[in-house]
Amino acid sequence: MHSYKAFIIDLDGTLLDTTKDIGLALGKVFGTTFTDSQTDRFVGRGLRNAVKAAAEEIGQADADIDNLTEKLIDFYREVPVLYTKPYPGAVELLSELNARNLLICIYSNKEQDLTETILGICFPGIRFSMVAGMHGKYESKPSSQAIEAFLSLVNVPKQEALYVGDSEVDFKTASNACVNFRILTTGTRSKESLLESGVPEAALIDSLYSVRDLL
Repeated sequence: MHSYKAFIIDLDGTLLDTTKDIGLALGKVFGTTFTDSQTDRFVGRGLRNAVKAAAEEIGQADADIDNLTEKLIDFYREVPVLYTKPYPGAVELLSELNARNLLICIYSNKEQDLTETILGICFPGIRFSMVAGMHGKYESKPSSQAIEAFLSLVNVPKQEALYVGDSEVDFKTASNACVNFRILTTGTRSKESLLESGVPEAALIDSLYSVRDLL
């Protein structure tokens, strides 16, 4: 069994179910209502891309995406955690990683300040070695820049690191970084869509408890 020393973990769809809160903020921006299924299709590539996808969905492809994204972020900052909740096994996994002194990097395509705020609310007391969000120091996923910076910071070789995510973007990110990975089928993407995106079936897991089995 592989023994990992460092874990790079995605936030939305992996540790936290944030769909309803993002959908709520999108609804305020566009003055409409989006289903959870719609919101899941929009997210995973940063909030700007979520706004763009939502605009296209409702026939507003010519909208000012940058302005709408600023509005979305303002709404989201007002209420970052209303319906958001950890997925089953998330708190237990992070707590066990801390207890074993294993290293954790959160890598999200959510804005840096929002990522830090939401982590503080949802996982109080958990120690993170690094938190990388958008508009921070590193490029957004699928860039491997933050992963490489993290592993250099903690002096852990790539073969002793595991990436955990829930989307094709996470798969591409881990592949670009040349690290081992597991992709959840219980987040924002279905097993079928993940397989169609090229994710190896052997890397798919249906629960964060499966990650604990790798410790």
